[in-house]
Amino acid sequence: MRYPHLLLGLVSGLTLTLATDAEAFSIPQPQQELIDSKVAYVQLNAEDGEVNAQYLLGLMYVSGRFVKTDKTLGISWLKKAADGGELNAQKTLADLAFEGKLIKRDLSLAEHWYLRLADNDDRWARFRLGFIYAAGGDGVNRHCGKAVKYFTAAGDKVSMGNAAWILATCPEKQYRNGEKALQLATDLLKTDQQDPTNLDNLAAAYAEIGNFSAAVKTQRQAIAALQADKGKIQGKESEFQLRLQDYLQHKPYREILPLD
Repeated sequence: MRYPHLLLGLVSGLTLTLATDAEAFSIPQPQQELIDSKVAYVQLNAEDGEVNAQYLLGLMYVSGRFVKTDKTLGISWLKKAADGGELNAQKTLADLAFEGKLIKRDLSLAEHWYLRLADNDDRWARFRLGFIYAAGGDGVNRHCGKAVKYFTAAGDKVSMGNAAWILATCPEKQYRNGEKALQLATDLLKTDQQDPTNLDNLAAAYAEIGNFSAAVKTQRQAIAALQADKGKIQGKESEFQLRLQDYLQHKPYREILPLD
């Protein structure tokens, strides 16, 4: 390695910190010269194919930290690092493409890298893949079956709740399974019987199997729990009320899970 030890902290919008190696920079230098020297070392090693350096350089150009912002160039370096097997680059590239904040949302790119990461037991990648397949777009086909698969593989409570919801509400009949949705939603409710989302999931499952009296009762409990939650779940009461009206009319609920 030609460049000194570097400490990277990727927090709150890609904050990058380069640590000083006392031996490499024993002669006092102005701060900007120190930064320029370190950037030059990173650049040199990136061009030599060092994936860690490519990752750092990509972050710097995307975030505009220590260099002039150039998102196109930054993504190019991140892709080189990701192609070279740098896991942090793969995660960063997937997250940036999924979130669409620093760069334009690109679900195809996010899907590509999340699939690679999911194969290596990355739960976060599986969670994100669940959302990608639940919503679709940007060249990725919506697929409730794949969404349930990856949410289930992620395995946390939020993911399992999403799986229950999709099994109860997916517009495509072949991917719905009311009984399985009911089991998942019932199990989740045991962990928190006053959680509005758990109750909402359970009501949708009841509606899917045709038990509308239970769906109405449970949805009313969900609305009461939401109101008691004092605004912790913002902007949901109108949705809960609309679902209640569906169940009162003996109509199951159908929805595509949105990304935002």
